[in-house]
Amino acid sequence: MSAEREKVADGVKDSALYRIARNVGFNARVEPYWYAFDRLRDRMGFFERWREKRRLKRMAAEIRAGLAKQGVQDGSWEGREGKCVSNIRIAKTGLVAELQTFLRENAAGEAGKWRHLMAQRDRNSSILPLEFDEPFEVEGGSVTSAARLAAELAEVNRALRIDETFALAKARKVDYVDATEKDISVYESKFGTIEGFWAKFAYVMLKKLADTSVERKLPVMFA
Repeated sequence: MSAEREKVADGVKDSALYRIARNVGFNARVEPYWYAFDRLRDRMGFFERWREKRRLKRMAAEIRAGLAKQGVQDGSWEGREGKCVSNIRIAKTGLVAELQTFLRENAAGEAGKWRHLMAQRDRNSSILPLEFDEPFEVEGGSVTSAARLAAELAEVNRALRIDETFALAKARKVDYVDATEKDISVYESKFGTIEGFWAKFAYVMLKKLADTSVERKLPVMFA
C-alpha cells in the first residue's frame, strides 16, 4: 500500500464514534471489550447508555457460555484494560466473503479445515485472544479464536504464497488504515486485474488483526 494511500491519522485513533460506525464495509478494531462504551458513555442519554450496556453485558455472557461449553473459563478477554491499538476500516463490503470464496475455489480440499477462518464475518463478530477449538455464534455475531485464526491464515499463506506474491502484503505492518470509497476506486484501477486482489487484501487485514490480538491479548471487535 503506497504511503499516499495509507490514512494513519490521529483522528482515526482517537474517535471512538468513527471506530464503531456501522454500514461502512469492513470496520474492525483491536481494543478492550468495554473501551468504546467507556469512551462514549458520557455522550449517551440515560436510556441509550442503559440499552448499550445491557447489550454488551448480554453478549459477554453469551460468549462466556460458548467458551464454557468448550472448557474455557478464561475471562481475561473482557476485563483487560488499555486503549485501541489497531483500527482497520475499509469502505468495501463482503471482503471476508471474497476471501472465503477464493479459498474454496483455489485451495480445493483445504478450506474446510480452516474452521475459524470460514466462520469469520466482516460485520457483527468478535475475535478473542484465547485458544478454543470451535468457532461459535452469539446474538452479536460470530466468535473466533485469534490464535486459531492466525494459525489457519499461516496455512493459507503456505498453500497460496500470498505474502510472497501480493503487491500490498506489507500493509499488515500498518496499525491504522482508513481506506475510503475514493481509495477503493484507486486500488481497483491500479490492482484490479490481479487475480483475487480483494480476497488477498482481506487475508492481509485479517492476519494483521489476529496477530495483533494474540500479541496484545485484546479482542478484535467488528462494527
